[in-house]
Amino acid sequence: MKLLTIDDNTDITRLLAGYCTGKEIDCKEVNDGQKGLFEIQNRHYDLILLDIEMPFYTGFDILRELKKQGVRHKCIIILTGSNLKIDDIADYMDVGVREILKKPIGLDQLDRIVKSYLTNDRWSIHQKHK
Repeated sequence: MKLLTIDDNTDITRLLAGYCTGKEIDCKEVNDGQKGLFEIQNRHYDLILLDIEMPFYTGFDILRELKKQGVRHKCIIILTGSNLKIDDIADYMDVGVREILKKPIGLDQLDRIVKSYLTNDRWSIHQKHK
């Protein structure tokens, strides 16, 4: 199982990577929006945790570019310190935005995300349909 975390805050990406190590999830940390877009375009990830508020190239910039390129059906969870509403990201649901989580997130939320999007049963089904 592969997870990509894109956030300009290195403390957050390190914490997420540490959590993933304990769950035997392969986690790639990216702290720059443009590098994050490159990862999404060029590698497969079962789940993407995307910060919206990054300097220079935001999470919205990434989502707009994916939509422009016709990318579909990714599995993206938005992490944000802002009060976003589902209406704010409705245009990106077809790209693969599944939900919005307000920072800071706790271990209970991470566990729920892993169970919802990265369980072995779900992952096995996804692998069969590749």
